[in-house]
Amino acid sequence: MTNFIPIFPLGIVVYPGEELNLHIFEPRYKQLIKDCHESKKPFGIPSVVNNKMTEMGTLVEVAEITTLYDNGEMDVKTKGVKPFRILEVIKDIPEKMYDGAIVTYPTNDPKGSKKLMQKVIEATRQLHEFLKVNKKFKKT
Repeated sequence: MTNFIPIFPLGIVVYPGEELNLHIFEPRYKQLIKDCHESKKPFGIPSVVNNKMTEMGTLVEVAEITTLYDNGEMDVKTKGVKPFRILEVIKDIPEKMYDGAIVTYPTNDPKGSKKLMQKVIEATRQLHEFLKVNKKFKKT
């Protein structure tokens, strides 16, 4: 399935199910959040690495605008929904300051690969150790 979504590129990775708080201050993203909140439609956060937007990101929904400041800035609670892959970036959207993208949603094998998952967990443990993050992993 492919469709058009507004995008908000950030230098982070948002995971499905993850709650993310954002402080919105740029005019184009104030417009994006307002549009998505009013229409109850999600937007995409593609990851930015080395100042380049990657083709992968996560669809997020606006859960709540917690604070609306006098200057139009806002604090927003969002929640990751599902990953997407960008097929084409759309820069010129009539009457919009923000960009959008035509995206597809990769299928995800719910069983996954045990071997791959073990590699991911080990790499995550190593990253946590490097960053001095103390995190317990539950056995499943």
